[in-house]
Amino acid sequence: MNRTRILRIAWTFLKITIVVLLVGLAVRYRLTRPLPALAHTIKRGDIVREAFGRGTVESRREVQLGFDMVGRLSDVFVDEGDRVKLGQVVAQLAPEQLAAEAQSATSGVGLAQAAIGRVSADMKRAEADLAFARIEEGRIRALAAGGSGSARDLDLAVQRLALAQAEVRRVRATQDEASRQVAVASGTADARRSILTRAALVSPFDGLVIRRFRDPGDTVSVGTTVLRIVATDRLWSRAWIDENALPWLRDGEPVRVRLGAEGTAFMAGTVDRIGREVDRQTHELRVDVLLSAPPDRIAVGQRADVWIELERKAGAVRLPLTHLQRDAEGTYCFVDRSGRIARVPVRLGIAGTDVVEVAAGLSPGDTVLAGIDGGAALSEDRIWSKAKP
Repeated sequence: MNRTRILRIAWTFLKITIVVLLVGLAVRYRLTRPLPALAHTIKRGDIVREAFGRGTVESRREVQLGFDMVGRLSDVFVDEGDRVKLGQVVAQLAPEQLAAEAQSATSGVGLAQAAIGRVSADMKRAEADLAFARIEEGRIRALAAGGSGSARDLDLAVQRLALAQAEVRRVRATQDEASRQVAVASGTADARRSILTRAALVSPFDGLVIRRFRDPGDTVSVGTTVLRIVATDRLWSRAWIDENALPWLRDGEPVRVRLGAEGTAFMAGTVDRIGREVDRQTHELRVDVLLSAPPDRIAVGQRADVWIELERKAGAVRLPLTHLQRDAEGTYCFVDRSGRIARVPVRLGIAGTDVVEVAAGLSPGDTVLAGIDGGAALSEDRIWSKAKP
């Protein structure tokens, strides 16, 4: 029994020894194995400090097109998303009645001009009768003075002259009235043609149809909006920027613009107008950024975030923000020192969107390290190995 007990105790001791040995080996491996780290070589380059703002695509030229008369829409030639040109007919009221009235007014002009022709012929005849009456009156008066003519013949000649003069005055008045009728008919015809022209809705500039409010067959009144059109030759991102950026904002400053909430491509822009009133709730001010070369497919109201350049420093020692660490003692970086991890305090300068200037602590060529899970996942004096980003 004693021998069996001794063997059991020995076996238990052996198992404990093996477990302790394995735990020690595991701890030793954990403390000595290389830590995976993301490495970055420090270089010099430009650092740009930017102000970020959320904005939307807007156009400064916008019009809501409608008719200044009552009518029934016969055609709407464009739809939402269509591009239009200056002077292009985009909608039309039913023109049948208006065209008939314009044709009737034009015919009235022709009739009035024909009446002018008839009155002109009457004027020629009246003037000829007047000329003959004058000659006849002079002849009879000469005969009467020589005793060859009677007083009755002279009286008749004077009466015929007076009648011829009255006829000329009557025809001249009729001619004046006919001229006025031609002017009135011409004015009526012009007015009818103008109304016919007003029945066509035309675009006042090159632009884009963003809303269509009416369809063919609808009855519209004065002031009814049929289409909403915006100009696309000059588009802006109207963005809201933190008020603290105001002292550095300048007209003409370069801007990076990103369309859409999930967009990755950037386009260029410039600061075009800086607001002078700050929102009292959000403490932001409005900045209009002119888009230098907007894409063909763009929508008014689309999200257009901006990054406005406030300050640029060339030849700065650049450190990615992903490799910058902070704790209660200050800012620092993990740096490679002969294959081991060292903690190096740094003093920072100008900060960009994703990089920051190192004013002291690092030099070009240094390799800075970051844990694969971010944060301060590395330890000083440990061996490290390069991890895939």
